Amino acid sequence: MELGVQKIADQILISARQNAETVLSEARKSAELMLEKQRELGRRSAAERVSYTLAKARDEADTVRGMVISDARRKASWMALSEKERLIGNVLDEVRSRLVSLTGTRKYAPELEKIIVDAGIALGGGKLEVMLNEHDSGLPLDFTAISKTIFRNTNSETKLTLLKERIKASGGAVVKTQDGNVTLDNTFDEMLKRRKGDLRLKISKILFG
Repeated sequence: MELGVQKIADQILISARQNAETVLSEARKSAELMLEKQRELGRRSAAERVSYTLAKARDEADTVRGMVISDARRKASWMALSEKERLIGNVLDEVRSRLVSLTGTRKYAPELEKIIVDAGIALGGGKLEVMLNEHDSGLPLDFTAISKTIFRNTNSETKLTLLKERIKASGGAVVKTQDGNVTLDNTFDEMLKRRKGDLRLKISKILFG
């Protein structure tokens, strides 16, 4: 009887050992599998972090590149505009210089008469007073012919009087009504100032299309 019990006990122990070994083996396999999964998750997480970092770096690089390009374009546009302004300014200076040079030629007296005519017509004719600079006051201007031209264009009897008062201008004339209520400054500088916008537009079209 005791031998039978011992034999059963031995079988139980053998079976228990086998079960234990099986459980341990499966536990080891499960642990290794879980460890491998964790490693894979770790690799994926690292890869995702690297991918995210690279994507972020690319986005930042694109943003910086865009800012640099935009800034470069603004600077180029400003430089082009500045150069255009400089060229237009040079042409306007040249126009004024040529007008001043005109005062020393024979063509100037007829041009000055036209300037006075334009002012007289704009004022509507009548009794008008003319002021010139020291040089121009000595020119042989035909005020009678000028008055007649103004009359033809205004249908108003016109009489011009050259005042002794001299103006400080490179050329042109100041014409005013005898009562002094209305004055028209047709000196070179004022005429250029009034026409500056139109002149700039014309110069721009000629230079830059």
